[in-house]
Amino acid sequence: MKIKLLTLMALTPFFINATEIICAGQGNQGELIEIELNYFEAKKELQIDGMLYPIQIDNKFAVAWSNTADGVNFVNILSKINGSLQVIINDEEGNQNLRASLQCVEAKKALFR
Repeated sequence: MKIKLLTLMALTPFFINATEIICAGQGNQGELIEIELNYFEAKKELQIDGMLYPIQIDNKFAVAWSNTADGVNFVNILSKINGSLQVIINDEEGNQNLRASLQCVEAKKALFR
């Protein structure tokens, strides 16, 4: 019991200041994409699937970050105005292509629970 309590106490400060955001939409090949992220405004970080990503832009209009997966560079732009998340691929030649377009909401404000 003590171990569970200590684990909970150790993890709680990490998540207590996070805003949980859920996103869903389509990829550029029509596939369904659903992600959940935690936005740490004070730390200027986002957590997706247990990985932390530094926020590169955080202003009253948008939050932006980049990541690499399977050798592909992604730029992610989350609008604070309408909740849209645009995922853009940067290829080796410097070309950019839209990979996915998602709609995001704060998890506690989702329409269905």
